[in-house]
Amino acid sequence: MGKKSRRRQNKGSCGSDTASASNIRAVDGQYVAIGGAGGTSRGRIDRAHAKDPSAWAKGLSKKDQYEWLCNCYQMRCDDDYVYGGCNLHGPYNPDATPESIADDFLVFCILAKRARAFPSDWDMEDFLKTAPEYIVFAFEKSDAKERWGSENYFEAEMGGRSLRYTAEKIYKSGVQQQGDSLEHTRAEEEVNEQPRELQDQLGGTGLWEGLVVGLQNSKRFKGLEQNNEDV
Repeated sequence: MGKKSRRRQNKGSCGSDTASASNIRAVDGQYVAIGGAGGTSRGRIDRAHAKDPSAWAKGLSKKDQYEWLCNCYQMRCDDDYVYGGCNLHGPYNPDATPESIADDFLVFCILAKRARAFPSDWDMEDFLKTAPEYIVFAFEKSDAKERWGSENYFEAEMGGRSLRYTAEKIYKSGVQQQGDSLEHTRAEEEVNEQPRELQDQLGGTGLWEGLVVGLQNSKRFKGLEQNNEDV
């Protein structure tokens, strides 16, 4: 995979650039609410739950765990666009390619591993096979509410789960924090300089090459390929 492409612009200057990205949504009713936000929220802080970075997975089926963590990545990309000075990365990069999204997702996954955000029985192969269904699309808070029933940062401290809360634990920075965390910056440098070493820690290079193929065959990029052929 080549170097990933990230674009940072002043928030007020990126509206036209991100118009297409903000309209890229999962289609065919992919995001349909199936119950509440999960967990066992009791209206009071559950410190043990809040301290466990993989507690978000409790109560979710394997399939939903994979989708939920993909949504976590997607919503952080949206938050970085909205609150992060128009930081356009992942599916929000208007010049995104399958390779650039895979590299950006590799940053997310190595940070998730280091933050211990993966459950102990996590299957990276199944996760990466599932990811192309989601990580090529934009995903914002309203989508999270529709799909998961709610999205409240403080739910994660009361026995529930929050996409935004988990992303903060993974990236080691809040959505309104100026600049990336040291951990985030280091991971980006590693992805640019030694991606295979990181891939080997996350299922192996073959799985990540398979992710790129899956992204190439996704509705977002397959549609672009077809449009180019028709021109």
